Amino acid sequence: MSTQAEITATREELTAVRDRMSDTVAEIGDRVSGRVDAVKDRLDAVQLVRDHPWPSLAVALGAGVAVAASGADRKATTAVAGASRHAARAGADAVTSGLHSVKSATHNAADAAAEAVPQVPSRARSAIVGALDSLAAKFALSLIEHLREPATSGNTQPLTPPEPSSRSGSAP
Repeated sequence: MSTQAEITATREELTAVRDRMSDTVAEIGDRVSGRVDAVKDRLDAVQLVRDHPWPSLAVALGAGVAVAASGADRKATTAVAGASRHAARAGADAVTSGLHSVKSATHNAADAAAEAVPQVPSRARSAIVGALDSLAAKFALSLIEHLREPATSGNTQPLTPPEPSSRSGSAP
């Protein structure tokens, strides 16, 4: 029976050790969270400004003067302006390239249609080419307007070409 008594004593000793460890962990947690809360309170910028408004204003004014004297604001403005000009040129080049591609595709399509239907009179072919050119121009203008509009978050619509207008008398 001495083994049973030893087992019981060991279990009681383990329980006591666990209790002491839990108490120690809780005490360490309280100390650390107390210090963290104290640091957070000291670094609360809003409360610092509320408690000391005039020194805060002086610091903000000094920081503004330092930034202005360093020229960082002018450098940033120049960099942004240059990037904007570059983006505008790249956008205009892309639109021009797209317009040329659309026009070329419409001329190719018109030529293919004209070759496929040789019995269509010359005036009708011109009307088809004119209608396709008009459609390409409308699409290009729509694309340019879409590129000029400022991007809105979450409310983007896909760009679709305008519907061709139905004309009476132009089609064969």
